[in-house]
Amino acid sequence: MNLTVILIMIAVLIVLPILFARLSGQNPMEMFFGRRVNDTVFAAKKAEKTEKVEAKQPTEKNSTKNDLLVLISHLTSYARRNRFYLIVPGTLTLGGRTAVLTAVLVTRNAVVGVNCFGFGGDVNGKSGQTDWTQTMNGQRTSFASPVRKNEDQEKLLAAILKDAGLSGVRTKVVGVFTAPKVRLTNVSGTGCYDMEGMKKILSSDEFLTSEGLEPSEIGKKLEAYVKRVK
Repeated sequence: MNLTVILIMIAVLIVLPILFARLSGQNPMEMFFGRRVNDTVFAAKKAEKTEKVEAKQPTEKNSTKNDLLVLISHLTSYARRNRFYLIVPGTLTLGGRTAVLTAVLVTRNAVVGVNCFGFGGDVNGKSGQTDWTQTMNGQRTSFASPVRKNEDQEKLLAAILKDAGLSGVRTKVVGVFTAPKVRLTNVSGTGCYDMEGMKKILSSDEFLTSEGLEPSEIGKKLEAYVKRVK
């Protein structure tokens, strides 16, 4: 028997047990020695690998300040591109009440308030008006319906427009969940969106169709109601 044949036989004896071990899920050392080797260096390396994989598992998070800045940057570009008027933050005050909006956007057919929510994970809108739920990192939390909050903000925004002599202008407040990986369910018809959903709705005819409004004129009138931080 020559040397080449001997080497091939050795390779087969080593490689085949490893392949069978991978297919069966067994430890290759067991295939060689017929016993468990949990206390060997081979087993220790397997345990170390599993630990590292678990350590890399990401935890879900709520929205951050940077996420809010990303939203504002998008709104700024959107307003500039379409020659709309943008007020940031949208803190408009009337009769002691203040609209706590992230932004107010004046298009050619409406005044749009943007109300932000920082919940991440899985957000369930239920029936809209009742409390919503957030499920994140194994914990479930209830919070007040964004729909009700948006309606309150929209009423105040409409009152401000009326006070400014702009009662015929359409108002709308949209809720935006700014956490990048938030998953929204049962939110159809609630006026609430994730970031991508907000971009789509702002790019639709609902806001881009002109009804003759002059954004700069309306925006300047609304500036008189802005609560400035001193």
